[in-house]
Amino acid sequence: MTSLRRNLGIAGGALLLLGIGVATALFTVDPKPFVGPILARVKAATGRDVTIGGDVTLRIGLAPKIVAGDVRVGNAPWGTGPDLLSAKEVQMQVALLPLLRRHFELVRLNLVEPTITLETNRDGRGNWELPEAPGAAGAKGAETSPGAPVIGELAITRGLLTYRDGAGGAETRLVIDQLALAARNAKSPIEAEFRGAVDGTPVALTGTLGPLATLLERSLAYPVAVKGEIAGRKAAVAVQVLRADRLVSLQDIDVTVGSSSVKGRVDIRDDGAKSLWTVNLASSALNLDDLPVARPTAPAAKADASRAASSRFVFSEVAISFDALRARNANGDVTIGRLTLADGRTLDRVHARFTLRDGRLDAPMVQASGYGGTISGAVAVDAARGRAPAITLRLEGRDLDLAALLAAAGVAREVRGGKTAVAIDVRMHGESPHQWMSGIDGHVRAVAGPATLVNTRLDPALAFDRLAEAVNPFRTVKPATELQCAVIRLPLAAGVAQIDRSIAMETREIDASISGTIDFRNETIDLSIRPRVRQGIPIEIPQIAELVRFRGSFAAPAVSVDAMASAAAIARIGAAIGTSGLSVLAESIFAQGRAGAGACDVALGKPTPATAPPTRDTSKGASPPTGADDLTRVLKGLLGR
Repeated sequence: MTSLRRNLGIAGGALLLLGIGVATALFTVDPKPFVGPILARVKAATGRDVTIGGDVTLRIGLAPKIVAGDVRVGNAPWGTGPDLLSAKEVQMQVALLPLLRRHFELVRLNLVEPTITLETNRDGRGNWELPEAPGAAGAKGAETSPGAPVIGELAITRGLLTYRDGAGGAETRLVIDQLALAARNAKSPIEAEFRGAVDGTPVALTGTLGPLATLLERSLAYPVAVKGEIAGRKAAVAVQVLRADRLVSLQDIDVTVGSSSVKGRVDIRDDGAKSLWTVNLASSALNLDDLPVARPTAPAAKADASRAASSRFVFSEVAISFDALRARNANGDVTIGRLTLADGRTLDRVHARFTLRDGRLDAPMVQASGYGGTISGAVAVDAARGRAPAITLRLEGRDLDLAALLAAAGVAREVRGGKTAVAIDVRMHGESPHQWMSGIDGHVRAVAGPATLVNTRLDPALAFDRLAEAVNPFRTVKPATELQCAVIRLPLAAGVAQIDRSIAMETREIDASISGTIDFRNETIDLSIRPRVRQGIPIEIPQIAELVRFRGSFAAPAVSVDAMASAAAIARIGAAIGTSGLSVLAESIFAQGRAGAGACDVALGKPTPATAPPTRDTSKGASPPTGADDLTRVLKGLLGR
């Protein structure tokens, strides 16, 4: 027992002496001599100045740290700011045993609250691109050269990285809560973790990157495989990155975010002042709500909401940014099996081809299936710098469902049938939707075929319900409206549509033609609507309007009825019924037969067969009845005489 105590005491004393020796060695290590050679080595390798404005201290522990405050790395001579990187603190964790021998072996590098500024100039050169040092041995030489620091882990804590495209001006911001990269050696895969936000979109990803040696070797594909959450949706990203002279190729792209997935390939080629992107992507399902779009900051969101609330226009005056079109050149071919729009509606079999050059986007072929039919068209946007963006849109829709179109316009109504054709050919210019509509030129046409519209209870608070009741009083006494045709034809010039009976509808009971003005410049509407009762329809309603006015602002139009004209119309209807036929005065409020000019035919500008005016038997010298005669007959009928 005594021997055991003696041995334990000797061992304890030895450990104590060892601890004292280690502590003494560590406390006597001056970290400043290590810093000078490191800064000189960085300067020689990069050509950039590295300065330390704060203290350099050694923090003792099982994993000793050399901590340097206020560290800055100089920017390229043409950079917009003085620093490529500035950090509040740089923590360099070093190996313990080599440190006891006064040998510096870097194990982990942590940048605390860094600001990293990456940018390109107008020629496409990045400020992170460094000149090759004289006599550099390449990747393998750097890996094995004596004294070269080997970093097992790299971390960033609470940092900000910005990337600015010098040619297009677009800027991307990464707020880094935590970034960690770790590998056993240069030939081992890198374990990666990122938590932060990209342009306001929350991102949290973990996964595996390829070895550093593979990244430095241009002939090898560099694998990336991460998963986690993007904008609160589960996400996974896999891609093979291949670098060649003036080319970065993203191959075997396989991305899923929420319910959306994208596969394909993107090649990014150095094309002088701008990079040229060649995009070939396919998606079986893509939901726009899954896309990680930029979220405005709270003050910006409040400012946008304030501007929208103060605007008197329906079409927003908030400018739309076209910087993304100016930032790069591109060729693209994109196919989507099912595209879910922001309002939940879907388009199937979407296919688009496009080219983008110096801010000019040309998509000569865009097609999809949706709204019960097919949609095809072309889009061109000229957003070159120095002038207002110009937009040309050509769109054709065939066999579209009227119910789906009404629902998209915010009108909830049960509709059976009603295949609709739509043709749009317009040109616009400006920075905002309001500017686009204020100068719109071209034409819009929509033609709907026979349909049954189930009549629902009217809401007098809604302007369009009041209009429906005034134009079609049969709606209140019939369970459904049998629509035979509807036409909207808008000739547009400098933001104004001058309408001369080019909007019309025909139902089983009435025809209605519309004339007037729609002014998109100040968003006002002034339309006159003349409904006509079709021949052979019994008058089973208490009133009918001969002239309905629909006018006011787009946001709050008003409906009014010409009372005197309507009273005269009722009198003429009564006179026509009393004489068992159409009188001369009653013709204007009765629609002609199908052999004559229907409202839809007139709206479409179709030639109609000439019809002779009705004749009356005047062989006995009888004169045509007057309005007073017609009114007298109606009054006698009402009084039973």
